[in-house]
Amino acid sequence: MNDTTNETTALILKGEGYELFIAPEAEEKKQQLIASASRVLAVRDNDESADAQGVIRSLAGMRTLVEKSRKDVKEPVIRIGKLIDQAAKDFLSGIECEETRIRKLVGDHAAEVARAKAIAEAAERKAFDEARAAREAAAEAAAKADETNNIGDVIAARQAEQARMEAAAARMAASDGTAAARVADGVRFTADFEVLDMDLLARGRRDLVTITEKRAEILKELRDAGHPESDDYWKAIGLRVFLKPVVSSR
Repeated sequence: MNDTTNETTALILKGEGYELFIAPEAEEKKQQLIASASRVLAVRDNDESADAQGVIRSLAGMRTLVEKSRKDVKEPVIRIGKLIDQAAKDFLSGIECEETRIRKLVGDHAAEVARAKAIAEAAERKAFDEARAAREAAAEAAAKADETNNIGDVIAARQAEQARMEAAAARMAASDGTAAARVADGVRFTADFEVLDMDLLARGRRDLVTITEKRAEILKELRDAGHPESDDYWKAIGLRVFLKPVVSSR
């Protein structure tokens, strides 16, 4: 059966596309606001501060207008985007379930083969050591038999040679076992991890964790404390507390 999956368009979007442009009136208003803002070069007294804040309100008014327009224009696009995402998700649900299920079967088999391979490799190392020891023992026994020509030493040499041959055969069998424990093509193993104790990890290897302040919670504590509760207190826990000006755009 031919697989025509790559030739099939699964999702079909009907309807006209969108062409986005900026209204000429809005562009003209923007240039007027920028020209007005460019005349604010310094704030030296309260009157100039009031004038500057008036310019801020005009700029903020345009920003608010554009933000509302942006949301209005994006709303139908976001809606169709959500419909596309949901349609694709619904369509793929059964596909992904089967993919995950079969992927797990393959992974479980590979893990079992890897365990068997580790056992086979340990057995091969043991067999190799035993074969080497038997070979050395046979060589020593043969040398002694040649030197003494004693019947007992000759018999011992024959027995040592038999033990060497058996150990060599066991080593070959162990090697065959290791070769047989081969992970299937298309499967590889990569390192992964799970964190057992985040605090312990942070203390031992600070470079391996990311710690981010909870800004909203800190600001709430500052508000509840009437802002600077005590500079020493905040510094002691690693914060510099200060008051910053907030300029209203209303």
